[in-house]
Amino acid sequence: MSTIDLNLSRISKLIIDRDQAGPDAVLARRQAFTVTLCCGDDVADSYTLQLAVLTAASIACRCFPGAVRVAHSAALAEAPLLVWPWLHRKFSQALAEILGPTAPAGYDVGHAIIFGNAAVPKRALRVTFDGWIAKVGPSDAVERLPEREYFAATGVLAASLALSELFVAFAGISLQATRRTVALSLWRPELDIGDPDALGIPVEYLPRDLWVLGLGHLGNAYLWTLAGLPYSDPKEVEFALLDFDVIEKENIETGVIFTTEYENRFKTRACDAWLTRRQFRTRLVERRFDTTFRLQAKEPALALCGFDSNSARRDLPQANFRRVVDAGLGGMANNFDTISLHTWPNPRPPDELWPDPSPDDVAELAAYHERMAQENPGYRELGGDDCGRRDLAGKSVAVPFVGTSAASLAIAETVRLLHDGPSYFDIRLGLGDPGKRSVRRQGTYTAADAAGITYTRADERRIARI
Repeated sequence: MSTIDLNLSRISKLIIDRDQAGPDAVLARRQAFTVTLCCGDDVADSYTLQLAVLTAASIACRCFPGAVRVAHSAALAEAPLLVWPWLHRKFSQALAEILGPTAPAGYDVGHAIIFGNAAVPKRALRVTFDGWIAKVGPSDAVERLPEREYFAATGVLAASLALSELFVAFAGISLQATRRTVALSLWRPELDIGDPDALGIPVEYLPRDLWVLGLGHLGNAYLWTLAGLPYSDPKEVEFALLDFDVIEKENIETGVIFTTEYENRFKTRACDAWLTRRQFRTRLVERRFDTTFRLQAKEPALALCGFDSNSARRDLPQANFRRVVDAGLGGMANNFDTISLHTWPNPRPPDELWPDPSPDDVAELAAYHERMAQENPGYRELGGDDCGRRDLAGKSVAVPFVGTSAASLAIAETVRLLHDGPSYFDIRLGLGDPGKRSVRRQGTYTAADAAGITYTRADERRIARI
């Protein structure tokens, strides 16, 4: 019996499934899609723009390995890193740590993303924000918003939307991608960004102690976004990290904080190392989450959930968390960019909120994977036996900008909770068509909703109260 490498790229799998292309050909296409991050000098003074550039770099180098360039002035290269100032690093050093050695941006700019007041090449995408609003679109049609720094996670969302547009265009999923404007308010996601209520308010408080349940694609994105918030003193903050699995090669491509040095290590240990370097406190739980899990005294009462199965999610209500924010992502070529966010407590019961697929759905999906393994030339090119190819066909598609987009929505929910802001119990959207979204609101959070949730003050020096 021949063997097959089960570490198939979850990013390349999208193109293999859609276009029936071989994995080597897909990787070559990804490596040839040049992306240039064009950074203006004013990025030096903007916490949110710096976080947006770093996020874009971490996503882009995974989607388009070896094809990411950076264009910035010598002055910006010497600017201090605002996002994690206690690392005592320059902004350019933080970028280099993510991207490694990159070719300088020259005439072959390729597909440009504009941050701040950078010179604008043709057909560039502009990234901009204001308050809780993130906006991306063609630079010749989208002017910069006032860029008031109310909530830094808008930088994560804006960068994610920009990479989503580029990737969707690269993959041939939408002819409109990179030619349209996409925007979303993290304060009021159901509103048009032109509505005054979409702007939100300056953040005063941030979650202090919380669980991150599941440390894969979504768990990485949660931690990246949380650690990117303007904490005054990260040593006050504790993340309880729960996962039982080790990092495989395929996880490094979809997890925005994983690197090759962490391969074959427990996910908890890798996340601990990354967070500890940024001076956050951690506690590690290396076990499966199941019906036996119960919150103990003095443990964090807030949880962010990134499980990949609904059966595990249905155990969340009996674990006695005060508040849970759960995100789920599509895993197939036709829905990989969909995000579903739920909060608990929720008006719907757990079985309705997180149902198992019906037997007919399971059988239909198994038949689809069987046909894929048998008929798709891209899988046949992998060699191996039918069983191995079927296992690969059953793996999910995962692209990192989907996780970071979901993380910005989930963490926005926890921050609104601390500011008596709007409360949502269901949010559904697809990044390929972001104008179509379903948002169900449950009024406004009150002090009673936040009881038992620990918090700390945001660093006021990094919040623009304009």
